[in-house]
Amino acid sequence: MKASALVSTLTLAIKNRWALLIEGSPGIGKSDLVAQVCKSANVDSMIAHPVTSDPTDYKGLPGIIDGKAEFLPYGELRKLTDATSPLVCFLDDLGQGSQATQAALMQLVLAREINGKKIPGCVTFIGATNRRADNAGVSGLLTPLRSRFRATLELTVDAGDWCKWAMANGMPVELVAFINLKPLMLNTFDARTAKDGKPFACPRTVAFLGEWINAKVTDAETLNGCVG
Repeated sequence: MKASALVSTLTLAIKNRWALLIEGSPGIGKSDLVAQVCKSANVDSMIAHPVTSDPTDYKGLPGIIDGKAEFLPYGELRKLTDATSPLVCFLDDLGQGSQATQAALMQLVLAREINGKKIPGCVTFIGATNRRADNAGVSGLLTPLRSRFRATLELTVDAGDWCKWAMANGMPVELVAFINLKPLMLNTFDARTAKDGKPFACPRTVAFLGEWINAKVTDAETLNGCVG
């Protein structure tokens, strides 16, 4: 699904508080798209990074309340349990999280409750992940967690969508014209060579290239270091 179509689906999901998972290769705009839809819908968002989280981040820490041991929410989890207005919890790079962290998230996404603490109905869970085949450190998404999302949608790169975005966001006209002429150059990501660590073109890095060009940088070494 290209970005322009995914915007409509995301907007509907947020309106109905439906959990949605977005998949795709690195640098194609998954995170930016969610941020754009939240801004357009005037909905607050909270970005969580399961890849750097511990299971306790989504379970709480043990504490003594009235002489009884309970798990107490803190940090991001407390922000979710205390929400009183529309809030999107964006679980970025979900597939890179450990299995233990993913397991801790399962109850949150479907049951909307953790250790007796309710997640208010105003909270929407949106996840994003690369695919295992992308060689981006994704060990896999637990099947029970994946099944808790209303739909899994794959974001694809579309040069027409990117050119529209680029013209509205001050990208150099010559870069936009080049991508319009050679749309395949917008995304040269190849999972087979990604582990080599060499730069490649994708919507994110092509936008970086546009910023270098706008800054009057013309040397080939810098530009090559941006997009290969």
